[in-house]
Amino acid sequence: MNRGLNTIILTITCLIMGCLVFQASAEEKAAESGKVADVNGTVISQEQFDREMIPVQEVIQASGKTVSAEDMKLLKKKILENMIKSELLYQECQKNKVVITDDEINQRLNTEKGKFASEEEFQQRLKALKNDETMYKSQIKRQLAIQRLINQKFKPTITDDEAKKYFETNADKFKNTTFDLAKDGIKKTMGTEKIADSYTKFYTDVRSKAKVEEFLTE
Repeated sequence: MNRGLNTIILTITCLIMGCLVFQASAEEKAAESGKVADVNGTVISQEQFDREMIPVQEVIQASGKTVSAEDMKLLKKKILENMIKSELLYQECQKNKVVITDDEINQRLNTEKGKFASEEEFQQRLKALKNDETMYKSQIKRQLAIQRLINQKFKPTITDDEAKKYFETNADKFKNTTFDLAKDGIKKTMGTEKIADSYTKFYTDVRSKAKVEEFLTE
């Protein structure tokens, strides 16, 4: 895979993880025909996948680069895997009875709307992505639930001794400061690393136990 495509994939991955990725909710699965995956009995439809590909195609077009058929195949597989991951994590939220209120959803919705010049522009963007506000609110709910699940499950404790060891091991990064001044930042950095490691192990375990079938065609 060429360097240009790697850059595109990185940009797209950021889009997938951000709030402006308008993946449809599982609630609409029964009304759609065709599927690209089945995740523990929940369908990810071709329509959902096609909708997810819209911002991807926009990024590729904006980059001015040509993506080969083989690279596009790999890219689509990555997009599907992210959709599967989202569904599996949301299923874990439901198992753990994670609750997201309407107020939380509306607050996030208003924040996202604030990134647009007007309500009309926001609605036009939704339309361009073949979406609507109801589905978008459903996606916000899923994202907030997944984030809450991660926050609840992974609360790392970093001791002063661990932070001190990090400070001494990475002394070249702290030439102009003392440990006391750097300690809080070190603990935050180490905590983030521990969360990432714990999350990776958690998702690997969830994925290994899941029944996932993929039907994506080229």
